[in-house]
Amino acid sequence: MQCPLMRLSCCCLSPKVIFMALGILGFALGILSAIWPRRSIGLYQWIMERFNWKVLPIDEAREVRNTAYLGFFLALLSAALGLAALLKF
Repeated sequence: MQCPLMRLSCCCLSPKVIFMALGILGFALGILSAIWPRRSIGLYQWIMERFNWKVLPIDEAREVRNTAYLGFFLALLSAALGLAALLKF
């Protein structure tokens, strides 16, 4: 069943809008993780403390390096998702 609002060009539930929003959000998080990996790790630790879990990296230098690499990779994948959504839909 298709959304009845899909006939309207401004439907906020259209796949194009959803995938573009996910692409932009993922790109922003990826860039922030690539630029400030320690801040991303700190955010994750803060979130886990809310669930009463203490998370500490075993090798901090390796954790920071991997967070920066994965942030860059997330930014690339999110840019590809946004471009695919822009061209496909």
